[in-house]
Amino acid sequence: MDRPAASRPTAEPRWHRRKEARPAEILDAALQEFVSHGFTATRLDDIAHRAGCTKGTIFLYFESKEELFKAIVREHLLPVIVNAEERVDQHEGSARDLLRELVHARWDQMVNSPLSGVPKLVISEAGQFPELVSFFYDEIIARSHALFARVLRDGIARGEFRDLDVEYVTRALMAPLLVAALWKHSIQLHVTQEMDPEKYFDTSLDLLLAGLAAPAAGGNSR
Repeated sequence: MDRPAASRPTAEPRWHRRKEARPAEILDAALQEFVSHGFTATRLDDIAHRAGCTKGTIFLYFESKEELFKAIVREHLLPVIVNAEERVDQHEGSARDLLRELVHARWDQMVNSPLSGVPKLVISEAGQFPELVSFFYDEIIARSHALFARVLRDGIARGEFRDLDVEYVTRALMAPLLVAALWKHSIQLHVTQEMDPEKYFDTSLDLLLAGLAAPAAGGNSR
């Protein structure tokens, strides 16, 4: 049944908006549905309903749910890494300051934005959609790790950081952010005791930077 015209006198239906705005609206709707219900359970009909369009409209821009997920990664996650790479290229100060800045930026992306649900989504759907996991690893995780490893190696070369295993320090860098994102979209939904995310972040970063710091001249590394 058609909705009475008087029910929304001032709102223009989304499918009447500029054509170029539709892909972004569809991606936003897909992200919300994926995070709320999981990749497997989400139907294209659900995404279309949230986006205010028909399922046929989705197919004008995206071939499948898998392509929707890949587009979310490329449109919303990858630019953050590209910007970080450019920031590293331009940086002229200490490696410690740059590392802190980059981790803050990644925290905002992984924990303080709608994208915070993506890590849980990838982990929970890994068994059924290994191709998407491989895609996410290649496009985001591997590239992100390479970026942080670059900063760590520069800090070691400058004498700011201890000579540690860069690969595993990079993993340690990402672990608190991953835990916070998973907590936000799982345990936190079902308990009354809240974790202060900013205090958790500051504590984790302080511990990491203290562990990375090279010993003062004449001191020892223990």
